Amino acid sequence: MKTTRVSNEKKNLNRLAGEFLVASRLTQRGYMVTLQWGTAIGYDILVFDKVGNVAFLEVKSSAQYSRRWILQKKYAEPNTEAIPLDRRFICCVDLAVPQGEPRVYVFPAAVVARGLHYYFNGQFPNSDSYHLSLDFKPQGRTKEDGVQTVGRFIDAERYLEAYSALGIQPVVT
Repeated sequence: MKTTRVSNEKKNLNRLAGEFLVASRLTQRGYMVTLQWGTAIGYDILVFDKVGNVAFLEVKSSAQYSRRWILQKKYAEPNTEAIPLDRRFICCVDLAVPQGEPRVYVFPAAVVARGLHYYFNGQFPNSDSYHLSLDFKPQGRTKEDGVQTVGRFIDAERYLEAYSALGIQPVVT
């Protein structure tokens, strides 16, 4: 089966589609957001409320494979950053939904790290990026009975459209 390589332009459009989709869904629910361009703080979207709470969101989009995202290896070790862990989230946008609307998973950074460690069994590849694949079983354990997929292990459905997990109060309800 021949795979089609995705152009950089298409990747960029998918990235923007994911960021705008997350920002749109948040604002529709009454959250204040700001999109971040460039690498000033390393996050795509900031979500904040009137009392000073802030959530830092990194948005990852996948248009080629459903429920599978490419992440930088830093997400496997989230404790190395100055921003508090409970304020950091990875919004995984599934644009590859065959029918219906794209899905957004609002994962706390610690949950993503747990999923990556589960899948790779602590044996991370010598690469700058890893994949978070919700429908995959851990490496080396794919044929074992009773072994959960990554999605089941981290209870991924719990985080589907779970914007309240950000701990931010909407300014409009």
